[in-house]
Amino acid sequence: MIKTDAGTITEGAKDNHSLSPKKIRHPRAWELDFLRGFAIIMVVWDHFMYDSAYMFGYLWQQGGNPSLVGFADFAQTYFTSPLRNFWWPFFVFVFFFVSGICTAFSKNNFARGLKLGIVAVALSGVTYIVQYVLEIGDAFILFGVLHCLASCILLYAVIEFVMRLINRRKNKWVLPAVCLAVTIIAFVLNSIYNVPLSDVIQNYATVETDSSIAGLFVFDYDWWTADYFPLLPFFWFFMLGATIGHLFYRNKKSLLPKLDGKWHAFFSIPGKYSLIIYLASQVLVVGVLALVTYLVMGELAF
Repeated sequence: MIKTDAGTITEGAKDNHSLSPKKIRHPRAWELDFLRGFAIIMVVWDHFMYDSAYMFGYLWQQGGNPSLVGFADFAQTYFTSPLRNFWWPFFVFVFFFVSGICTAFSKNNFARGLKLGIVAVALSGVTYIVQYVLEIGDAFILFGVLHCLASCILLYAVIEFVMRLINRRKNKWVLPAVCLAVTIIAFVLNSIYNVPLSDVIQNYATVETDSSIAGLFVFDYDWWTADYFPLLPFFWFFMLGATIGHLFYRNKKSLLPKLDGKWHAFFSIPGKYSLIIYLASQVLVVGVLALVTYLVMGELAF
């Protein structure tokens, strides 16, 4: 027995208290932050090139300033180049694939998807006001990358919930097996009903359909706005990541801990804040280009 000012406790109670388990925080899987950071940096670069080529490029070319005209020509050349035709599908795949892996780390994927969905709807509202009320450019986003990603997460959350109800024995292979099956089904459906992603990039190809909701699933001209990501093919990118996540990240730890270090900070730090960077970059890039236009040409872009 031990006497204290607060009362008396036993030795056993003292030992149990000192050895009580604390909440263990697993170190972040740095390789996922690295890949997501690479993807978001490439997304920002892609938007920067698009804005320079088309939103501001025509104005710069009319103004005649050699530096601005040269950069507009560079941006337009890049945007239609084989390099961009290769890189865009690659970094978009990485973005959705890593997001799928992260389902294995989340305690509540439904809440995660719902929060992102709210942000996506708010983005649609803001861009609608910018385009149709303020009459500034083609800014409206009906179903962009955030809408698509939120939908992927919510669909996965439904699959995860159903599997928990069915898989009462908690067999660890059931969920990844179902995720893989869904991946294959989505891949096949995309191959049959959608246009190839390469044709979308190069020619803005779309599916001919009379359905008003087809654009939610495949590329439809009537759904095309400033940013457009239907569920296919991106849902199978995401579900492939979910499969890998539940197979290899079951312990929520890095697979490459010995390679962790400061060397990857350029990509991994942005990877931790990818959503904030994505949203902020939309405003920052346009703002910087508008300021440059005003300083060089002496006129407002809008």
